Amino acid sequence: MERLQREKDALEVEVKILELKVQKLQRQLWDKKSERLASEEEGQGVFFEEQAGEKAAAKAGPSKGSQGERKERTPPGPKPLDPLLPREVIEVPAPDLKRLICPETGAPMRPGFIERLEVLARRAPEYYVKVYERVVFVSPAKTAPVYSPWPPEVLPRARVHASIVAHVAAAHYCEHLPFYRIEQQLARVGVDLPRVCQVSLMAQLDRLVEPLLVALKAEIFGSGYLQVDATPIALCDPARPGAVREATLWAYRAKTGAVWFEYQKSKSPAHPDATLKKMNFRGYCQTDAAKGLGSIGPPGEVTSLGCHAHSRRYFFDAHKAGDLRAEWYLKQFGKLFRVERLAQRYGRKELLRRRFSRPIFEAMLDQAEAHAQIAPAKTDLGDAVRYLLDQQERLERCLTTPEAEISNNGVERAIRPLKLGAKNWLFIGDPKAGPRLANLFTIVENCRLLGIDPERYLIDLLSRLADHPAAKIGEFLPHHWLGSRSSAAA
Repeated sequence: MERLQREKDALEVEVKILELKVQKLQRQLWDKKSERLASEEEGQGVFFEEQAGEKAAAKAGPSKGSQGERKERTPPGPKPLDPLLPREVIEVPAPDLKRLICPETGAPMRPGFIERLEVLARRAPEYYVKVYERVVFVSPAKTAPVYSPWPPEVLPRARVHASIVAHVAAAHYCEHLPFYRIEQQLARVGVDLPRVCQVSLMAQLDRLVEPLLVALKAEIFGSGYLQVDATPIALCDPARPGAVREATLWAYRAKTGAVWFEYQKSKSPAHPDATLKKMNFRGYCQTDAAKGLGSIGPPGEVTSLGCHAHSRRYFFDAHKAGDLRAEWYLKQFGKLFRVERLAQRYGRKELLRRRFSRPIFEAMLDQAEAHAQIAPAKTDLGDAVRYLLDQQERLERCLTTPEAEISNNGVERAIRPLKLGAKNWLFIGDPKAGPRLANLFTIVENCRLLGIDPERYLIDLLSRLADHPAAKIGEFLPHHWLGSRSSAAA
């Protein structure tokens, strides 16, 4: 009987673990993707423990007499239009003269005041043909003719202007429109630009910006601080027509915010390892806990950092599974990230981390060691505490290194638009298109992160790149280009 009872208990534990796994898979499929907790919102903004009376007073809000502490409310109604938009003043005709006679006195009415109404309007895109003419000089001796080159913003063989190339690139890599949708949009206004022509234009653009990407890559890998992450992308498999396989785009982000994307056929850590060694990278490399990423780069030259956001994600999953013990950890992570926000706003990061963050993290480690003894393996809480303990050295390094960021969220934010866009164009059509996607998305994404209109940037780049000295190609990098434009405007 004792043996049967033990077998029964073991089966019940296994059934419970399988039920938790099924619930986790269902949450991954159907639950919302946000990791914000409604019950945690009050605790996220509070760093120190408040007294009960203070919390009650805070919830009650400011009194009627404390007008200075009250947050200004946005007035109802439509928001004012952007003052930087161009204005076109249109005078509305006056009423008929018969209506301008006062019905009481019979005297003519006089102008009282001018009423203004601003409405947002749009002009349809205009496509036209530019005709360039040049004189070709010939000699009676039939020597080679002499003529001026076509302007740099013109692609003579494709018969298109830089504005068309920039529009297609921005629409595909920024708005994530598939080429066939761009073809349909252009067809509505009478422009015939098939998908095959658009792909050819993007291939030409890729070759033109290659020197710029080399300069960007050198600047990012020479910064001494990298955040590295990967995202899978579906790729049409030439060996199996109609089928897709998984390729990978690796993202490398410098602390300055510049990002560079690299196309590879797999998610193996050997790819970023080879890239870091080839670029002779030295400094800090921040990654998640994927296998092999903690030791990439030249041996002895790279300091590996972890990611507290990834660690928090495991406890968030445990909390969603109904384990109330995970809520304490989530509050501690909320305090850690609040310290980072305070340090970013007021400075003195090293002091704040030493005084607040490190004691909080040490308390989390102590609690995790206690829970590791009782939390069953292969459960959400068990995975969370073991991740925290396994990565404690890399996570603690984020709090003891003044230059380190607490999470890898910067590079993940750079990857996010690519994942959203992949839902539109679904897959990469050919392996040869993978590097082109990485290169052009690098240009467009750096523009997006800086708030630059990629279409305007590409038009200016194509118009001036051919005549620019190769030694000063870095001046066209988006962050340097933005700085020069701001200086010129000032």
